[in-house]
Amino acid sequence: MPRKNLYNPFLLYKRHLTGLLRQWRTRSTHKQREGNMDTIQVTTADGTVNYTEAEVLHFMKRSKELNVYAEEIDSKRKELRNLRNEVRDFFSEGEWEDGETTCNKDDVNALLERIGCSKLTTKYKGTFTITGSFNVEVEDEDEIQSIIEDNTDVSNYSADMEVEGIEIFDIEENN
Repeated sequence: MPRKNLYNPFLLYKRHLTGLLRQWRTRSTHKQREGNMDTIQVTTADGTVNYTEAEVLHFMKRSKELNVYAEEIDSKRKELRNLRNEVRDFFSEGEWEDGETTCNKDDVNALLERIGCSKLTTKYKGTFTITGSFNVEVEDEDEIQSIIEDNTDVSNYSADMEVEGIEIFDIEENN
């Protein structure tokens, strides 16, 4: 499979530097002193360019850094290709009829786990009863029922909770 040329400024810079280094090898280089500064004169097909030793060292250092990025990109590209192959293999193993296949949740979860994704989840509903009591001072008995209904709620760590109704069994004075 041919390698795709992706727009990546680091790779473009690296290619420019690599081309520059090739020109140095194929043409001539000459080290000379201009004033107090050492320079490297590079003769290319387009003419002569003077670089300081610091600039050349910077180019070389940057080239090494770009090699690290290139290795990371290659590693990620290989990882992506492996993930694509895993998914393709999963679906090619299925029995296809009229362009359709059926997968069960356990098999899909196994695939997702192999490729490093979160498994599919299932939503469950639970019904429960909570019995409780509390004491509050009010002026009359009717007010306690309103306080209970308006101020009693249920909360949970991450589930959607809905209180369908509050049934009050007994109201009595507590002295």
